[in-house]
Amino acid sequence: MAESAAGIVVGLCGLSVAMLLVAGHYWREMSRRRQLKRMDHRDCWEVMRHRR
Repeated sequence: MAESAAGIVVGLCGLSVAMLLVAGHYWREMSRRRQLKRMDHRDCWEVMRHRR
C-alpha cells in the first residue's frame, strides 16, 4: 500500500511540474507574439495611408 501511495505522489508531482512547464511555455509564446505585433509597423502605415 505504501508503494502505491508513493507512486501516486511521485506521479502527481511529475504532472504538476509538467503543467507548470506547459503554462510557462504558453505565457512566453503569447508575450513573444505580442512583442512581435508591436514591432510590426505595417498596421500604422495602413492607418495613415487610409486617413485621407
